Amino acid sequence: MDDLKPFDGFADDARLWLAAFPRPLLAEEAARLKAHFEGFQPHWKTHGTPIDSAFALLEGQILAVVERTMGTQPSGCAIDSMLRQLYKLADLLELPMLDAQKVLVRASAGLAAVPKARLEALLQSGELDGATPVLDLTLQHLGELREGRMERPLAQTWIGRKYASLLAAGA
Repeated sequence: MDDLKPFDGFADDARLWLAAFPRPLLAEEAARLKAHFEGFQPHWKTHGTPIDSAFALLEGQILAVVERTMGTQPSGCAIDSMLRQLYKLADLLELPMLDAQKVLVRASAGLAAVPKARLEALLQSGELDGATPVLDLTLQHLGELREGRMERPLAQTWIGRKYASLLAAGA
């Protein structure tokens, strides 16, 4: 996957953070994202030591940040610093990060942010089903991303477990 090229020098156990924007970034926005993160990277430190990191924009709207050592030696301050930068970046782009109350699904028109409160109705109507691809932004290690575990059929996610009887009835 070409999107993951920036992570070529990182091991599978490198710490990963995924954050999504509600829509694909425009070319100008993607350029601003790149410039912002490149400006932040030399200043990202844990206990005074620079953090070896990389980032990539996946599918034009999912920001992936990888860091080499915090998978084994996490620093809360360093993680907070990176998260503050994410929200600062979202403000600069005037584009909020995807709300945690929404689920990212692959629809015919591309990625769509679906409010969790609408999942049951969409499953009942057949707009979503067990085969609908869902993106899991909670992955924690680069290897999971490389293995393709970010995208799974809805039936294999927490949504499938929560609505198992509804999925079974629709099958």
